[in-house]
Amino acid sequence: MKNKLSKLFSIAAVALLLSGCLNNLEGQNETVELGPDEVVVQTTANQLSNEYYRSVILDNRYQLSASASADTSLSSSGNSFAFEEGLLRISQDIFPTDQYYMQEGQLIDGDTLTNWVSRESETNPEGLNPALPVTSTQEETTTEESVDPADDPEGIDETAEVTEESNQVIVDLDSSPIYLSQIMEKNIMVETDEGFALGGIVIGLAMNSVYQYTDAEGVVYEQEISLGEMRERGKAYANIIVGRLRNTEQLRSVPIVVGIFQQAPSNTTVGGNYVLDGISREGNYVTDWTERNEYRVSLPVINNTETGDQYLFFDTFRQDIINFFPHLNGISGEALYIENGLATLDIEIITQFYSQTEITALTQHVTDVAQRTLPEGIGLEIKIQSAAGTEAFVGRQPGESQISSHVFRQ
Repeated sequence: MKNKLSKLFSIAAVALLLSGCLNNLEGQNETVELGPDEVVVQTTANQLSNEYYRSVILDNRYQLSASASADTSLSSSGNSFAFEEGLLRISQDIFPTDQYYMQEGQLIDGDTLTNWVSRESETNPEGLNPALPVTSTQEETTTEESVDPADDPEGIDETAEVTEESNQVIVDLDSSPIYLSQIMEKNIMVETDEGFALGGIVIGLAMNSVYQYTDAEGVVYEQEISLGEMRERGKAYANIIVGRLRNTEQLRSVPIVVGIFQQAPSNTTVGGNYVLDGISREGNYVTDWTERNEYRVSLPVINNTETGDQYLFFDTFRQDIINFFPHLNGISGEALYIENGLATLDIEIITQFYSQTEITALTQHVTDVAQRTLPEGIGLEIKIQSAAGTEAFVGRQPGESQISSHVFRQ
């Protein structure tokens, strides 16, 4: 493990800690004399807003990583989005976007990532998920068939009991949930007099809130994992991962931020949320854990008798649009609340028609109604969709007052 991480970091360091071969940060393309082992390191010239990091680019290529697509193995598209979006917000609290740059994680390779999110076993001592308790009538003889959690989008462990005349294996799946579903890594870069250097590491740990498994007869069971157990497991995993990274000399004093993400069940329409984040400035442990008060709500709320008028703004917006354009297939939304305040609102409007004049009229009306009925200052995205795809967009950046719109040419 130490040699593998050391080798990976050395490759990244050689690529990034170069002087005299960098294009400047204003995006000017200067001709540079390069040595045989040097590469051009630059950043994107444009920053869309202060919500986003500018990206570090090597030799005009965006650097992918093993965990860059890790979110695709989560239990739903909503979880995939929330896992990365929330991790970036955590990162921005520690590493401001006007001072730091971002690169996809280059330290944890694919094999290591797979090993870490798998079960611990004799063949995989680095597995973070608990080993299966196995008893057998034959010593040193065990048989199991399982789906690697890194390759199983539903987080389902299909370990089966195996019964043979000469061998009986009993596996207690109920007592051995898969807690850790996925790991995401982001590298925070900082500009120095000599070029770019690694300024921090951000790690997201996606934890299951529900564990599913199938017995030998094909019956699917679900086991709920309590928030308390999930949090304690997540904090323990964070310390183990930090300790493994610290085994590499170059990472001894690099700040490592870890966020604990609670996956929403796969049958829900919205994604999960981060419940904890902490930082290890040095040493092998994460300290300064902070609880995060965040939750996502699917709109409209079917039974909102307990919530009162909390979501009345969406009901008013939705009804106004339906009254104006009755031939709509649906209007739905997702709201993110942080510290009990509405932070962002995403709305999807699906229409049966897609002529240019109809879409234009609908977009204009949606813009008017959104400006009048939806809360001010929040981040807002409204997509108008048809069978042909996205027809128009209405939106606003957080903190802004004016809503903008655009009708796409198909």
